[in-house]
Amino acid sequence: MNYSKLEKRFVFDFFNLVNKAKNIVIAGHKSFDDDSIASVLAVYNLLKNKYPQKTVKIIQTGEKANKYKIFKHFNKINFVPDITERLKNIDLLIVLDGNEYRRFTHKVKKLKAFSGKTICIDHHDSPPENFDLSLIIPEVSSCAEIIYLLFYKNSKVNKLLSEILMLGILGDTGNFAYLQPSQTNTLTIVKRLMEVGKIGIQEFQSRYQSISKNTLTIVQELLKNTSFYKIKGWPNFQVTFLTREFAQKNDDDEISEASHLYMTHYLGLVKGHKWGFVITPKSNGAYRISLRSLPKSVNVSNIVGRMGIGGGHDHAAGGTFPAKNKKAKSASNCFNDMLDWFKKHKPVIS
Repeated sequence: MNYSKLEKRFVFDFFNLVNKAKNIVIAGHKSFDDDSIASVLAVYNLLKNKYPQKTVKIIQTGEKANKYKIFKHFNKINFVPDITERLKNIDLLIVLDGNEYRRFTHKVKKLKAFSGKTICIDHHDSPPENFDLSLIIPEVSSCAEIIYLLFYKNSKVNKLLSEILMLGILGDTGNFAYLQPSQTNTLTIVKRLMEVGKIGIQEFQSRYQSISKNTLTIVQELLKNTSFYKIKGWPNFQVTFLTREFAQKNDDDEISEASHLYMTHYLGLVKGHKWGFVITPKSNGAYRISLRSLPKSVNVSNIVGRMGIGGGHDHAAGGTFPAKNKKAKSASNCFNDMLDWFKKHKPVIS
């Protein structure tokens, strides 16, 4: 059953499937972010409190990110090379903050062969897989907000849970920078969470967003490698990258943090260049691409979706050039793949 708006019936169907399952796995998307981590922690908290007798595990494709260790239940997340390795004898798989299998696994065919029941809760506007039960509401600011509205709006929320939910909402709204006039209800939710958790946003984020000196050095490298481009039919855009030689001397987590800082503070702010992307190597041989754009500019989720390398939101998206792709031997190869694609396709403006 597929839902596209908040309904009591979805909650009934959700717990009906959970009641029938003995072994449950909760998963967030690979290349996880604040909202993905917050969503799996919030649902884990819900199920462990309601069903202490059930086996409930969080399985996450990717390498451990210790910056989230301040959040309750983070130590329960099992970081693995691929979630498909841990689905044997699982009755129910709950995927959060994504609705396409390729966002959760490197082995899509294997995940599609999963024999248990599936539930999806998400807010991305992309063609979903066939789940036994799904709730997908692109109008809502974050997956964490949907989870709050479904399961916590009318119940007691303690300090630790309020911090988890705030992590997801702040992350996917860019500290409210991405909020639209239709999403002001998010601020009402934030008001409650701040009051319950006694959360001052700056102090709260400093606990998990502090950076190392080396992260700042990586930001400097990204700034040094910044270029500006114009392709016929496309709005002007901004690009930067890290070489694999440079990346090998640095930590993946620090590279991810530096990339996020660059995109937050520099992408889309240069006059006449309302969108762009960052290409960075990963330690497993793949390359990550992160894209950002301003409203009424390029729909970046549409780009990586049509290319089949990723997904996300209209103005914030990401993807991966896998290591097995021979063209992905360097950041310049990945960039040239992007340019070739731009020359053959037209942008979607949103």
